[in-house]
Amino acid sequence: MSAFAHNFADPEKVARYATMGPPAFMPGHGGVLQMAGVLLAETMPDDGQMLVVGAGGGLDTRALAAAGPKWRFVGVDPAPAMLDLARAIVGPEVNARLELIEGVAADAPPGPFDAATLILVLGMIPDDGSKLSILEDIHRRLKPGAPFILVDRCGDRTGPAFERDVDRYIAYALASGVDEATLEGARASQKANQGLVPPERNEALLSEAGFSGVEVFYVGMAWRGWVAYA
Repeated sequence: MSAFAHNFADPEKVARYATMGPPAFMPGHGGVLQMAGVLLAETMPDDGQMLVVGAGGGLDTRALAAAGPKWRFVGVDPAPAMLDLARAIVGPEVNARLELIEGVAADAPPGPFDAATLILVLGMIPDDGSKLSILEDIHRRLKPGAPFILVDRCGDRTGPAFERDVDRYIAYALASGVDEATLEGARASQKANQGLVPPERNEALLSEAGFSGVEVFYVGMAWRGWVAYA
């Protein structure tokens, strides 16, 4: 979403990201974040602290902060402009409960945290050991038994349904009102994305990283959501 990565002092730019960013590309985006809040609240303390990996943009944190009015958050993201956007999106009340750090999961404080999320991030990371590394970095920062939410787009780049799934990805965004120029770039980006893996691969990586109780809680076209426990 690089088109949004500037001028976040402009309320119109912020509002556009909140509607034409991830919610326009991912079916049921708001509902998924609401489900994530419900699942995390099952075991997270009322005053618990959550690690949000890929916190740029702020939509995840804003939704989860509403689910837990006393929850505190540490968010990491490697893009300074996206951190600026997060501050604008979440607003003053949530900013008072939020620490944002420029970096990746390995740059987060050691915790231990009461919960963690990785939403719309893992599918952009190559499966060359990097996916496993980020999951391990998160796992070692969680308290034993702490919940972890993973949400991402999946795809088998060598499978017969790959082109169809990309077409559906674009068709959904088009129906959401995304402009043609953005869609052209999005199609090229998805077709070139080496980080897309089948859902089964993500589940294997979760287990390898030390998570247990892995459960699918959301399926929407090629998108998946899991809850797992450290």
